[in-house]
Order: sequence, then C-alpha cells, then structure tokens
Amino acid sequence: MHQEGQKNGVALSEFLDAVAAGTATPGGGSVSALVGSLGAALVEMVTNLTVGKKAFEAQEAEMKKIGEEAHSYREALADAVAQDMDAYQTVMSAYLLPKATEEEKKRRREEIQKALKRAADPPLFTAATSLKLLKLCQKAVERGNPNAVTDAAVGALLAHAALHGGVFNVLINLSALEDVNMVMKMKNELRRLELEGDKTKEKIISQVKEKMNIG
Repeated sequence: MHQEGQKNGVALSEFLDAVAAGTATPGGGSVSALVGSLGAALVEMVTNLTVGKKAFEAQEAEMKKIGEEAHSYREALADAVAQDMDAYQTVMSAYLLPKATEEEKKRRREEIQKALKRAADPPLFTAATSLKLLKLCQKAVERGNPNAVTDAAVGALLAHAALHGGVFNVLINLSALEDVNMVMKMKNELRRLELEGDKTKEKIISQVKEKMNIG
C-alpha cells in the first residue's frame, strides 16, 4: 500500500508539474476533464457510504445504479484528459504546416479547420458529461448518506467547474472556425448546457444547506 501511494503521488506530482510548465498541454481542457472525473469519484464515494447500511436499505438499488453511472462518467472523463491533449496537438501541428505556395496555404487552411473541429469535441464531451454528473450529484444529495452530503456538494462544485471549463475550451476553438452554421449550432448547445448546469448547481447548494441547517 505504501509503494502504491508513492506511485500515485509521483504521478499526481508529474501531472501538476506538466500543467504548471510553460507548454500548451496539458491545459484548461484536460484539467476540466480531470476535475469532472474527481467529481464523479466523489459521487461514487457517497454511494459506497450508503449501500450496505441498514438505515438506507430502501434506496440501496437506486444508489447502486447511481454509483455505476458515476463510475462510467469517471472513466470517460479521465480518458478525455488525454483526448484533449491529443486534439490540441493536432491543431498545433496544422498551424506548423508549410505555407510557401498557394496550394500549401489551401491545404494548411483545410487542415487547421479540420483540427479545430476535432479539438472542440473533447471539451464539448466534458461539458455535456459534467451536466449529467451534476444531476447525479443532486440524487446523491437527496438520497445518499447524509453524513456524506458535503462530499456530494463538492462533487457538484467540481462538475459545475468542469462544465464551464469545457464550454470555454469549445468556444476558443469555435472562434477560428469558418463553418458559420456549425458555430451557431454549437454555441446554442453550449448556452443550453450552461443554463441547465447553473440551475442544477444552485438547486444542489440550496438542498445541501437545508440538510446542514445552514440556509
């Protein structure tokens, strides 16, 4: 256990060093996905602190289902960390293509547009998945072990941050896209995610304060 803890500590330290370094990746998109996966892990924690307890037998099946769903989000968002890095590297490579001739300029422009569209996918996935996670956090607050309600609350705050982080990273890619219809469609979707995410988060915080009698 001690050796495993050391390995995990080194891996975390290395990732933090990589984020802090003066390089483009890992950046905000990858960090947003990681934050979302941590939020999902907290929802799993709440379910694991609820399932198997006699006082919560009535909601055991529901909590198991919530835990399984949170686990799937945790894994998917963890995968999105590397996917975001890879997609951004593709954008950087496209901008480095030669542009000495008209043909090269045309190819470079096309590759940049393709790369930007691809780079919008991981953060959009992060934002959309984080909204689903927020709704799970609400269920964990409402139905989970009340002794872990603050863990569910932190999970909600992380999911909310991941959602908005994902949105910002989609928008930066859209700013250079020439496909007007695609840009408009994605911006509408981003606004929907933000509005629903903000509403859900506020509801969760209100419920948590009520359960803690600090409203």
